[in-house]
This record gives sequence, C-alpha cells and structure tokens, in this order.
Amino acid sequence: MSLKAASSVRDLLGNKYILIIEPTVNYKNSMKGFLSNLKVTHYKIVSTVRDAKVSLLSLDVGLFISEWGLKDTNGIQFCREIKENPKYKGTPFLILSPENLRKDVVLASEVGIDGYLLKPFSYEEFCESVLNAMKSKRTPNIVNRLIDEAHALLRVGEVDKAKTTFEQARTQNPTSARALHGLAMVADRQGEALQAIQLFKQAHLINPDYVEALRDLIEALMVRGPQSDLIEYANRAHQASPENPKYSLILAKAYLEEEDFDLSERYFRKALRYSPKLAQAYKGLGQLYSIQEDYDQAMKNFEKALDLDEGDVSLLNSLGTTYVKLGKYKDGIDKYLAALKIKPSDFRIMFNLGYAKEKTGDIESARFFYQQALSHNPEFDKAQRRLKKLMIA
Repeated sequence: MSLKAASSVRDLLGNKYILIIEPTVNYKNSMKGFLSNLKVTHYKIVSTVRDAKVSLLSLDVGLFISEWGLKDTNGIQFCREIKENPKYKGTPFLILSPENLRKDVVLASEVGIDGYLLKPFSYEEFCESVLNAMKSKRTPNIVNRLIDEAHALLRVGEVDKAKTTFEQARTQNPTSARALHGLAMVADRQGEALQAIQLFKQAHLINPDYVEALRDLIEALMVRGPQSDLIEYANRAHQASPENPKYSLILAKAYLEEEDFDLSERYFRKALRYSPKLAQAYKGLGQLYSIQEDYDQAMKNFEKALDLDEGDVSLLNSLGTTYVKLGKYKDGIDKYLAALKIKPSDFRIMFNLGYAKEKTGDIESARFFYQQALSHNPEFDKAQRRLKKLMIA
C-alpha cells in the first residue's frame, strides 16, 4: 500500500483508536506489525468481548475489528450490541473470518458490518480492508442511501414518499432486509398491522442477524398475537441474546398467558438472574403464584416489586388483593388507598376497597365504595351484586 493510502487511514482515524478483538497470538502480532507500518499508534488489541467492553470505558474508538468466531459470543453479536449504542452507530466495523462467508457477511452488513477480511491475509489486504471499511461511512452505497432517505421521510410523516423510496431500495436489492423492514414500518403506520407482521417476518427470514426486524416483529406480536408466534420469535431473540432480560420477561409473560406455569416461572427467574432489580419480573411471579393460589409467595414477590416501583397502580392493587386473600385486611386497605391516590377514578380499585371494608365489618364504608365504583361504571355488575346483597342484609 502506498504512503498516501496509509496516510489516509491515519487521517480518517484522527485521534480515535482502533479496537481489535482477536484471540490468536499470531494474528495479534501480525496486526501489531501492520499498524506499526501504517504509523498508527492509537490501537488496542484484546482477546474477548468482555475485555473490549471494558476498553470502551476509556477509549474513543474510530474503528472496530473483530474475529467472527469468539468463545463468549461472535463478531456479529458484538457488532449488533455496539450499533445499538448511539455513540458507535456510525463507527466502521470490520470482521475477520477464517472461512469464505461472503454471502453471510453481505447479509450481516445490515447489522452494521462495513467489511470483512478473509484469513490468512497480507499487509496489503489488511490495509485495503481497513481503508475501505472506514471510507464506507463517508460514501454509503445506493441501497443504504435510499433507505436512510426513506427513514428520514418517515420521521417527518411523509409515509407515502417513504414507501416509494423503500420500494426503490428493494428494486436495487431484492434481498435487503432493511428495505423490507422499512416497508413493514410503513404498513404499521398505515394501520395495516397484519401486513406489517408479514413483512417483519420476511425481513427476519432473509437476514436473521438483522435484529431490528426481529425486535419490531416481537413488539407487533405482543399487540396482535398470536401467542404461539410471539413465543417462537421471542425464543429466537432470547437465543441470540440470552443475557438480555427483555426477552426472558416477554417469554415469561407469554407462557403465563398460555398457563404453562413451569416455563413462565423459569423465564421470570432467568430475567431476574440478569437484572435483579427488575420489578416487572417480581410482579409477574406474584401474578403466577396468585393464579396458583400460593398467596404467601405471591405476597413476597409483589412486595419486592413494590420496593422497586412504588408508583405502579396495578401492583398496589394486586398486593392489596393478596393481603385480603391472606386475611390481612388493614394492609390490603392501605394498598388500595395508596393506589386510589394515584388513580382516583379506577372503579375496580374502589370495588376492591369496598370488599375489603365489607370483610372487616365496616358495612357503611363498603356501601360507599361500591356506590363510588358504580358512579364511574354503572354497568359494573360485581359492584351491583355486592351492593344489592348489603342492602338486603
């Protein structure tokens, strides 16, 4: 490589660092020598993703280089995580691979990969790949340019124009998962939820590594279902990112809906393993145990959840109901009153409060709260029945 091209690498890098993840000693030494020839001194080479993440705390990175296959994860997964950080969304990422995985890498480019380098490689090949990866951010290809334009149109509400531009991108590259994903977003904006789901599925099928399509598909399935599809795709996301409590929590709730209590409990606890202060996981366990009429366990988990999220009205209501089930009427009443302070027009909480008052023998207060519930919802038959019974008594 010419001195001019080598200078271009330094100019594009500026004062930023190259962060390299490479577990093999021979390749580490080779790249050290190559970078020395390029007169690049701002670089760091580590062996694992864990070490790379620690390095990010102190380095301003201008280029990532990562081996495809690593013990703790892989280069694609690391790239996916990096690109979710706004700071590094536009930072070039180069993959090193011992196999000719050109097709897979082209698909993975939609995750944020800017180039790949096949092992073994020469100094010239290394320099060319580094330079091309860094230049790719300055001159995006026509498909990515069209998709970026379409997203900009979508952000300002130009939905029809965005659709046309996404379709142009797909004409240029029929296998672009990003273009399909964009068309799915358009369909969702236009109220065509089922069409959006089908397009999200197609985008994910074309490129399983394109996590944005999978993430949006799961969000759509959480609203529209079916539950079986939600479980299938949430499991795929969980397998791709097993330490992300979000997908463990989604699976736990989905299995709870399906009344598969063993799997639901397993995933709630898995979510807590990776995020011990996740109030929604404790709340879910409380709901699970309530359904199973294990009110002691339900109470313990609801209380843990409430310690983490004091303003959750439904949690206060659920804990109040659990206390009442356990005969702790005063505690239940306290939680219902706290919930009403946050949501004073909730007729269900008013009814629960009336029922708790009735259980303590405070019939006058019970009538009052049943009447309050009916004033907010005259068709609330449970309150009608309880009030009628008290009137007869």
